[in-house]
Amino acid sequence: MIRLGLPAIVLLIGTAWFAWASYRRAVNAEQALAELNAEHRALMHEVRALEKAVAAAEQGLRTLSSHPSVPRDVAVTADLTLADVRRMVEHKELDD
Repeated sequence: MIRLGLPAIVLLIGTAWFAWASYRRAVNAEQALAELNAEHRALMHEVRALEKAVAAAEQGLRTLSSHPSVPRDVAVTADLTLADVRRMVEHKELDD
């Protein structure tokens, strides 16, 4: 009886320990995933706010460069800045 009972008890304890360890790893992974999702949502919210700010800046620079009272060198600088902003947004250099 002891001969068959001891290995069965050890196997049962080992199986229970393995199941509990697997469950704890799954819970930890789920928590880490939830944290990453929350961080991703916060970053996407910030990206949308930055995109809106860039669009407003583009509109302001476009208005500035086309206004007749703005000196030509300021208008050229505004156009260059607008092109730089557009290049950064289109080529996604901000993703780094």
